[in-house]
Amino acid sequence: MALLNRLRIQFSGDTKQLQKQTDALKIGILGAANIANIALINPASKLPNVLIYGIAARDRQRAETFARKHSIPKVYDNYDELLADPDITMIYNPLPNGLHYEWTIKALRMGKHVLCEKPLANNTDEARDMVEEARKQNRLLVEAFHYRYHPFCNETLRNIMSNKNDIGAIQNISCTFTVPISFMQNNDIRFQYPLGGGAQMDLGCYLISMCRFIVNTYNNRNENDEGQFEIQKAEALRVSPTNPQIDYGMRSEFLLDGIKCNTYNEFTNNWSFFKHQIVVECERVTITIAYLIAPVFYHYLTIRQRDSGQTRTIKNYSDNQSTYYYQLKAFAEAVRTIQNEGSIDKAYEIAYTTGKSGIRNMEIIDEIYRKAGLVVRGTKI
Repeated sequence: MALLNRLRIQFSGDTKQLQKQTDALKIGILGAANIANIALINPASKLPNVLIYGIAARDRQRAETFARKHSIPKVYDNYDELLADPDITMIYNPLPNGLHYEWTIKALRMGKHVLCEKPLANNTDEARDMVEEARKQNRLLVEAFHYRYHPFCNETLRNIMSNKNDIGAIQNISCTFTVPISFMQNNDIRFQYPLGGGAQMDLGCYLISMCRFIVNTYNNRNENDEGQFEIQKAEALRVSPTNPQIDYGMRSEFLLDGIKCNTYNEFTNNWSFFKHQIVVECERVTITIAYLIAPVFYHYLTIRQRDSGQTRTIKNYSDNQSTYYYQLKAFAEAVRTIQNEGSIDKAYEIAYTTGKSGIRNMEIIDEIYRKAGLVVRGTKI
């Protein structure tokens, strides 16, 4: 029954169900991507201070259908027209990876705060330009690593990894993220090089972000003072038969601030095999974290004492809301902080998956591709 209740909360959103505040922040959507339903429509339906105000898509008819379904007031002929609307304060950019750079830059230059889907860009150079533009415009640029905002990550996992005396030195971090390829069509954007496709971009970016969060938390660092990284090994497991630059899976080994990390991600041929797990081997304990990416459905964290074998399991469903709910709530609060206090630094304390953090994630992704003998996304081939 608990699971059914969480599913009901997760998928019951309707923009008609909640009366919005008169000063609700208005957000525009670039594209009618499927992810917008779970990442924006449902969370916004539970937040009175956020109004999904407008949408534009390459196909206006598709945008109109999306708008009717979700009671979105305005439909625009194109992305530029949406960005030019002075009533819109915030932009959600769920476009394919290869389009993040162009349309995020344009949004920032039009004075909008941007919540951009992960990974932030095609490559490090694009990410740096995006962050610099956000700085120039004094606007927020937030990378949508939604898992970071859920209490399972931001409270439970953070507290465990901060307690060095109990867990001892970290010896190794191993991460797995696999998704059945049968969930996707052959023309899926994840398999198109011009759109920034590849398993390392889509799945692997999460694993890198999670390793960084664990290491930074343990070492009492943040994205502004991270340690060095070194990619030691990387191997593309399978590549697309139509484009050998598109990886269907990737294994990598690297050091983060001196701590060894191993990641494995793949679009698998096993239709039933969805797995997301992190194992942190420490001096005194072994910590296993399951489904950090979507804890609203199911998750657990186990701590096994290496000397006695004693194990305890921790869960944190909090108020049964999704990672995306907490992310959008933080993004809106951060924007309001800038409006009320004029402090972008305080805003980034609230919406802390910053563009600057996105640069480091892209640096590691780029080096993994190079080590695996593939080109960095965005490279002309």
